Amino acid sequence: MAAVVGRDGKFNIGAVTVSYVDTWSLSAGIGTAEVTAFGDNSKAFRSGIREWSGSATATMDRSDTGQADLMDQFEDGTLADVSLRLQTAAATYWSGTARMTGMTINSAVADKVSVSWEFQGNGNLSHTSS
Repeated sequence: MAAVVGRDGKFNIGAVTVSYVDTWSLSAGIGTAEVTAFGDNSKAFRSGIREWSGSATATMDRSDTGQADLMDQFEDGTLADVSLRLQTAAATYWSGTARMTGMTINSAVADKVSVSWEFQGNGNLSHTSS
């Protein structure tokens, strides 16, 4: 497998690609429960409940449909279908339903205005790979 570079990534809200995204991140985890019993010599654990969350940052463009959708979903508190791709044309991506939990807008006199969103997964995170 060839090395993957970030420039080929993509962030979607529903079927709409969010424009000007320059970074996204995804964090997934599985909780554990200790199930050690009397007489055991070592601790034992079982897998628990899965969770996932992520974020995306873009150069702000409120006229972009994808960015407007994200801002609306944040303001309305509704759920959104998101997908995070490593390569634009490849079928390797993660997707699920999430709730926007944070939005930050940064403006500096000598730099672009950026906007970032944080989201919390609601249900399963799916991984598709080709």
